[in-house]
Amino acid sequence: MSPPHTLSWLDAPRDDTGVEMFDETSHTYRPYTELADAASRTSGGLIAAGVPHGAVVPLLCSTGPDLVAAFYGVQAAGCVVSVLAPPTRMSGEAARAHVRAVVTAVAADTVVVDAAHHDYAVDVLAEAGADTRVLLLEELVAGEPGRRDPAEQALIQFTSGSSGRPRGVRIGHAALDANTTAIRAWERAGRDDSWCSWLPMHHDMGLIGCLVVPVSGNNRLAVCRPETFLRHPLSYVTRFDAHRVERPATITATPAFGLQRIVDRVDHADLEGADLSGVRAVIVGAERIDPALVTRFTDLMRPHGLSSHALTPAYGLAESTLAVTGVPVEDVPRAVRVHRDDLRVGAAVSLAAGADDRETVQVMSCGRALDGLTVHVVGEDGKPLPDGHVGEMAVSGSSLADGYLADGSAEGTAFEDGRLLTRDVAFELAGEFYVLGRLGDSVKVHARSLFAEEVELMLGRAGLNLSRVCVVLGEADGRAHAVAVLEGLDARAAEVAEDVLAAACPGTRRHVARVPRGAIPRTSSGKSRRRQLWQRLSQEHAFDAAPAATDTPA
Repeated sequence: MSPPHTLSWLDAPRDDTGVEMFDETSHTYRPYTELADAASRTSGGLIAAGVPHGAVVPLLCSTGPDLVAAFYGVQAAGCVVSVLAPPTRMSGEAARAHVRAVVTAVAADTVVVDAAHHDYAVDVLAEAGADTRVLLLEELVAGEPGRRDPAEQALIQFTSGSSGRPRGVRIGHAALDANTTAIRAWERAGRDDSWCSWLPMHHDMGLIGCLVVPVSGNNRLAVCRPETFLRHPLSYVTRFDAHRVERPATITATPAFGLQRIVDRVDHADLEGADLSGVRAVIVGAERIDPALVTRFTDLMRPHGLSSHALTPAYGLAESTLAVTGVPVEDVPRAVRVHRDDLRVGAAVSLAAGADDRETVQVMSCGRALDGLTVHVVGEDGKPLPDGHVGEMAVSGSSLADGYLADGSAEGTAFEDGRLLTRDVAFELAGEFYVLGRLGDSVKVHARSLFAEEVELMLGRAGLNLSRVCVVLGEADGRAHAVAVLEGLDARAAEVAEDVLAAACPGTRRHVARVPRGAIPRTSSGKSRRRQLWQRLSQEHAFDAAPAATDTPA
């Protein structure tokens, strides 16, 4: 195979750009010349340690420049990298079990860790009785440089597991190169662009969109830990301010939750005097985007120079390396309002005029298919549907992964006949895709589909904190059920949830469950594990025990 484009920066690293690690009060910086040397030494250390060519090497490191160097060092050694989520103060047995599951799934003989996680990794692997070497990154970097031809596979990316257990996705260098090239073309990324990210580097959006994409172009990258962003989002926003930093960021990516955190914690007084006019792209993906949240965010940022073109909704998933569709950076994102009764697979949507009401849904466009990818909306028979019809998104093209690990079979997203069936429901209008939610997170009532994401957005509009809310939908005892799970919220919030469920979920048995903080199971990237929560509620007979509302037949 020809040398992967995403590794070419190692041969010509820039000395005038690099990776910066920051928090509320401090920052450190390492140029790409230094990171390329560290990657080469990491590679040489792995070769000297006898790690075979093509071996999968899990990597457990803190967010920052060392992780960047180690990520490329593993690949430079001709090995396949899989980035593990570092533990946090909130991590418990689930995080330890995930590490053991990944090491087992990839049959890893070697794990690379930094000094901060050495003891943790040794303890976790000892619990599993695994005969796995733990190599210390700091010792690898102290050795001599080395390099081997790259393996065909670049990395194993584990899915978030929001609708099932995480699955290992096998991503080849060809797919990684193709998606990286497509993303940079879509973002119109140039030599002088600069990225900033708070996203975890083990997650596909953080790893591909905010590490591989900028690093492959030798672009400046500023990163902080997710905890820094959650505590003090203004420290992140400041990295884009031309009046406060010498080289402000121009591109970033975030789930919609990140926008919510900013509008909740940052106000106009915090931004007084700020110059955000250099921001070209705020890419928003990973979850359903509320047009009302987009309005709140742009109203906050526009007076300080942020262009209405900068907000860039997108859609993607690990099985397509990362990005599938995106709004062109020169366009203002569109939103359309459609009738709720049209939201069922195979039905044609009809656009609605006027203000918000209970019979319509406003949906934000996630843009057009990126270069090298083809997206069709298909019906239950797998055949493409006409423009404007609701169906499942099916993706084909050069960015598709090579499939799952051998133990990755499960219901849901699947590779079939050269295409990826995403299980995500959408409709297409004039070449743009409007994503509604997942088939597995919806129920049919009176021939209409209800999507958990839509109900959650309605709870957010009613004033509830969406970081403490999860909606699960499913069928039990022959009836459709809608459950709003409220984490650490009071009785008043429960009343609000009951009213929203009554409006949003007619024809279902409706439940509001108040649970303690931390009771909603989440992925390492913060998404609610809806299926796991549904199964737990079912096993605990919560539907029998909790008071339920239902519609009275006329």
